[in-house]
Amino acid sequence: MLKFGVLLGVFLVFSQASAEFCYNDVEGACSTRPTTSDGALLANCNAKYGSFEALQADLQAYANAHIETSFEFLLMSTHFGNYEANREGFKALYRKLSDENWNRAIDVIKFITKRGGRMNFNQLPRFKRNTNDRVLELNELNSLAKALDTEKQLADEALRIHSQAQHHTKMDASVAHYIEEKFIEDQADTVRNLAGHTNDLKNLLGDRDASVSVYLFDEYLKSIL
Repeated sequence: MLKFGVLLGVFLVFSQASAEFCYNDVEGACSTRPTTSDGALLANCNAKYGSFEALQADLQAYANAHIETSFEFLLMSTHFGNYEANREGFKALYRKLSDENWNRAIDVIKFITKRGGRMNFNQLPRFKRNTNDRVLELNELNSLAKALDTEKQLADEALRIHSQAQHHTKMDASVAHYIEEKFIEDQADTVRNLAGHTNDLKNLLGDRDASVSVYLFDEYLKSIL
């Protein structure tokens, strides 16, 4: 009797564990007496594993943050490219940042689908923006400061997702590696460059006539982009 109880317990544990496998879904669906289920017929026949299910919303929000940022930089580029501002260097800088953020968003979406997820464009970015951040028609120095703050927010969010992937109960090395390889190093370079541009322009404005300083800095940006 004791042996029967032990065997029954092992069978129940095995049955619960086996329910999470695609093979069992297929076997149940294709048998002469198909298994009935309220959910998807082959619920476990997907590319999800590890802690991706828990991280999917963060990745969706991160993709949307890059899309939103891309459009903001595009509007800033348009502002500096009009006939009144006529700052071709700043226009090129923000167009470059816009394209980079757009491409990053596409890359995140591809990764989500690669891991068996779906993109949700209604998932709001995790970090909060101030109401004043919505003002995009800024002068040259303020625009650099805004760009720097935005890129630092994206970099901090990448670090947070990376940490979540590493310290989750089901550590997902794939997500951690993806974030580290695709974002962390590039964002460090972007933040460093924008911080340098901001401080260089600030120093120039303190040394000579403001209009000449801005013109020279714009020409410098145009020459390196």
